[in-house]
Amino acid sequence: MYIEHSDFCLRSITSNDAEAYYQIYSHPEVARYDDFKPISREDLAVDMARIALYTTASAYRELAVATTADNKMIGVLTIDKKKHYVYLGYHFHPDYQRKGYAFRSVSALLECFSPQERHVLRLVSHPDNRASIALARKLGFVFVARRYQKGVREEVFRFDAEQWASREAQ
Repeated sequence: MYIEHSDFCLRSITSNDAEAYYQIYSHPEVARYDDFKPISREDLAVDMARIALYTTASAYRELAVATTADNKMIGVLTIDKKKHYVYLGYHFHPDYQRKGYAFRSVSALLECFSPQERHVLRLVSHPDNRASIALARKLGFVFVARRYQKGVREEVFRFDAEQWASREAQ
């Protein structure tokens, strides 16, 4: 998958992205509201080996959000296909947070899904992660439920076509 935008693109993660991937996922702020600890260099090797095996048919995939100016990976979008739902996720290096990249990159990804595929989309956020929850709502997701997953509190949001349409009308 390759999606080009004016100042970023969504693309597959390659071995050239290893250091940027490490800079994102080793940052304590990125792991703050999630169910993982900042990764180590050893974790990076395992993660990059796993990423190298992704195909378009993989149930779990990670996509790079990279700047078009220098092709530097600044964030990662995840697609996690489960039995009934498809979970979307996003992690950005703190230097690139609050600059609109998350909203624009997830919006671009959402455009790739058919209406039927959008119907099963879900986002999950820690209830204290106000920025993520605001982003989910801005993208057209609505609150469904609270749950505990791996001992972590989460709020689940589902995609809502009416919210998406009203977002596009703005």
